[in-house]
Amino acid sequence: MIKNKILISCLLSSYVVASSIQTDIKNDDKSDYKAPRLAGDSLAIKSLNKENENSVFSIKEMFTKGKVKGLIRYSGQYRDTSFHSTQSGSTPNNNKIQQYSALGGYLGYETANYNNISLGATFYTAQKFGPNPDDRIGIGGLNEDGDKANSYAVLGEAYLKYETETQDVRVGRREMPNYRFVSLSNIRFTPITHEGATYENKMLEDVKFTFGYITTQKDRNSEKFVGMVQAARVSKSKIEGDYDISNYTGENYSGQSKPMLMGAVSYTKDDFSAEFWDYYVEDFVNTAYIYSDYNFKINKELTITTALQYANQSNVGSNVAGDIDSWFYGLKAQATLKSGVTVFAAYNEVAYNENSYAGGTIFVRWGTPQMFNSFQVQDSELAGTKSVGIGAQFELGHMGIIPNTVIRFRYANYDMPDSLSDRYAAQDRSEATFDLRYSFNKNDGFGIFTEMDGLSVQFRVAYDDYKTDYNYDAYKIAHGYNFDDVTKDFVDTRLYIDYLF
Repeated sequence: MIKNKILISCLLSSYVVASSIQTDIKNDDKSDYKAPRLAGDSLAIKSLNKENENSVFSIKEMFTKGKVKGLIRYSGQYRDTSFHSTQSGSTPNNNKIQQYSALGGYLGYETANYNNISLGATFYTAQKFGPNPDDRIGIGGLNEDGDKANSYAVLGEAYLKYETETQDVRVGRREMPNYRFVSLSNIRFTPITHEGATYENKMLEDVKFTFGYITTQKDRNSEKFVGMVQAARVSKSKIEGDYDISNYTGENYSGQSKPMLMGAVSYTKDDFSAEFWDYYVEDFVNTAYIYSDYNFKINKELTITTALQYANQSNVGSNVAGDIDSWFYGLKAQATLKSGVTVFAAYNEVAYNENSYAGGTIFVRWGTPQMFNSFQVQDSELAGTKSVGIGAQFELGHMGIIPNTVIRFRYANYDMPDSLSDRYAAQDRSEATFDLRYSFNKNDGFGIFTEMDGLSVQFRVAYDDYKTDYNYDAYKIAHGYNFDDVTKDFVDTRLYIDYLF
């Protein structure tokens, strides 16, 4: 009840402030203002493999009249994690600094459209630039094979595309940004890319069908494509129920590569949308996901958006990761003013089931975690997590305050299972974040993750506070688990300087 009152007060106070701001400002390019979506946490990346209208009439023109896409990026991240010792008389804090600093990006080419067919390829690279000590790895900005910070280069895209007004077929390895659980998760240096085939059909009005057969995935900081079980980062120590030990080398899954079958139907009509997705990974897990939202246009200046989400995961086939039986759901309310102010409040809850993998933790590692309260560090997919989040975004250029600038504030509290009887107990925590994005080319009409050409700078910082008031000795007696230290608090800072063309 207290949390609900706090959320309502924040929303009302933000609305009062926003209502006093001038509301007749238009985007510089005269475009309609579109409400940002303040859920999910992935940086935009330019893609040419959409709406290719550059049609030609010969094979020669197909290759000579294509389009180039590119990104030059500097990216750095610094995280100073503090550990609280559980042993009396020992040093109260131990610090673990993690960091990377890199320069690179991508360069791609897509041919012109010949008989609705085009080809494309993209190289991605991250080269060490600045301090990258090997004892500070662990956040995934550079390749970390051999427990070292390594530069990398990879052919992340190589695809064939057949596209008409109502049908879209793509085969090969490529970015897959729009498939919910399968997406880019572009929050380090380069995005996740996948390999396989997809088909989209928009022949029915307001309805889209999506099908996919995805064989492998390349992680954000990797040169290798791996199967969908390995990409999910299955750990042997978290398995519940029976499984084949021969599928594991040490802690990690090393068995036969498993593909994913994906299917979806989406309906959009006026201010309402609904989506149903299903992801079936052979012998591993089936994920069913539902998402829906509705825009209530209160007046010409204010729109209220409500959204809900639900997912269920269960083991299938030969159960290479043991028993899986979990779910999560989420609710979100968002208020958007045409003045350039957006506020939101959201709630997520994940099942707690000690008979399921990792106590009910949701597998989310095929892309951007879909929970509304997945913030800069916290993904809210852990077993039993109950999270409440609030936030506000201010498009300062649109508001006539600071040109070319967008800022965002968010806060979430994550209530974890922490009873002494809970085998998968975890520390309660909270996260406060601040984002700033500045464009050198565009004054307004963009958000924190909007795709746009030219030079832009983004600065991000998150403060994560972990609660440590827990009887660790009693937990050790009950479960035989020895706590040497636990996370106390840390600051996570990120910088992106992008030139997109």
